[in-house]
Amino acid sequence: MKKTIILLASLALTVCGFTGCTEKFEDFNKNKYALYEGDPAVLIPTMIDAMMYVQQNDSQMIDQMVGTLGGYFTLSNRWGGQNFDTFNPTDGWNAVPYNTMFEDIYSNYFDIEKSTNKSGHYYAVARLIRAAVMMRVSDMYGPIPYSQIANGTFYVGYDSTEDVYSHLIEDFQYAANILYAYSQDFPASRPLGTADYLFGGDYASWARLANSLCLRAAVRSNNRAAAESACAHAAGLIETNAQNAMMGCGAQTNPYHLCSASWGDLRVNSSIVDYLNGYKDPRTEKYFQKSTFDSGKFIGMRAGTYPFQKGEVAGYSLPNFKSDDRLPVFVAAETNFLRAEMALKGWTVAGNAKDYYEKGIRLSMEQWGVAADGIASYIADDSNCPDDHSGDPRGAKYDYDRQTEITVKWEESASAEQKLERVITQKWIANYPMGIEAWAEYRRTGYPELAPATDNLSGGVIKDVRRGMRRLRFPFSEKNLNKANYEAAVEAMGGVDNESVDLFWAKKN
Repeated sequence: MKKTIILLASLALTVCGFTGCTEKFEDFNKNKYALYEGDPAVLIPTMIDAMMYVQQNDSQMIDQMVGTLGGYFTLSNRWGGQNFDTFNPTDGWNAVPYNTMFEDIYSNYFDIEKSTNKSGHYYAVARLIRAAVMMRVSDMYGPIPYSQIANGTFYVGYDSTEDVYSHLIEDFQYAANILYAYSQDFPASRPLGTADYLFGGDYASWARLANSLCLRAAVRSNNRAAAESACAHAAGLIETNAQNAMMGCGAQTNPYHLCSASWGDLRVNSSIVDYLNGYKDPRTEKYFQKSTFDSGKFIGMRAGTYPFQKGEVAGYSLPNFKSDDRLPVFVAAETNFLRAEMALKGWTVAGNAKDYYEKGIRLSMEQWGVAADGIASYIADDSNCPDDHSGDPRGAKYDYDRQTEITVKWEESASAEQKLERVITQKWIANYPMGIEAWAEYRRTGYPELAPATDNLSGGVIKDVRRGMRRLRFPFSEKNLNKANYEAAVEAMGGVDNESVDLFWAKKN
């Protein structure tokens, strides 16, 4: 359904207003009013959704269900008792992110490769989107087929996670170069037009996104050269809230609003509520609705609990999304937190960790409409720290005694680890509601301190509930249809394909 909606919208927009502007890259002007098989301007918009799903079912099955492991949300429905947050998803649910995202990207990507002869601005956008989406897949599963996928075939050998990241960075760099050059030569051209739900066809914005995603990938994979190159690129990074990559919902309803307010399947996670309550964070009322257990309080729900009935948990706070709210793919606050971490690592960056850290907080606050005086007092706060989760409406089983005492104010005398915790904690708050991204950073750094699952139903696979799930196991379809390559990938990971295996960039303790 989602492809049909976007396709129909695209048909009317594809060929108007940009004839004659692509000669430097390719010749797409055989008939400026004709659509033809493999037209990238029609195919690309159908790929964009996989960067942050708006379609309700895909959002729920991928960004919400897997994303609950990042500490933003809790699934308030048990669906028979097999869930990601209790570490026992069904084989079918476990396969959904992999199979859906591969299908959503490659069904069109192969056609774009053919019609563009792997060159030009359309190919650059498609390559960027593929990299952005496959980064999400790799962050969930680890090794995936990537560099060998070609000519409509993706039952091929897997790249190691390290190699996947190297290829992702190459793809982001390629896209940034091509799209920035196009935007400089043809600044008024918008080849994708309003069918582009992210940037309205503005290639300068796409080039900034490519660099920003490259920076994210480089910091995660500890690639200093790529991080420094992204920061120095002429296209720039996403630096202001006006430049944020925000996914429009189009004719659809914001999926977090739908799943929480309409379906009753989603509540706010206790961890992020406890952090924001403890910090007296001005974004609290922007992010959450007050609990109906106690109308004066924001109360989050512990994740990883079983069993319960939906009616028992209906009183926990809902996310405060409206039906037409846009969803983030990348925001300017994250750029600054990534630069702050670069500074902590001693990498070359034009600034210091404190300034980038504080700018990241300020940008996030401004993004959510917080007044200037509230921002200043928050940044200067050296006393408030995250709350424990105490007095849970459902009983003491769901309480949690949080150990961290990290405050907001930057302290130059703090240890390197304390500084990193500050940076990652504030990045986590600012990146709400990007749950898959939050889960990746939690596994990479160990921050923030998330309340662990109360019920571990993994059957012994997950030994430490504080560390939680470290990846998703490969889909059963790979075992059946790509057997030899699947077995080689598992062997390279140490011979085990389950949720306890760390990816190469993950913190090991």
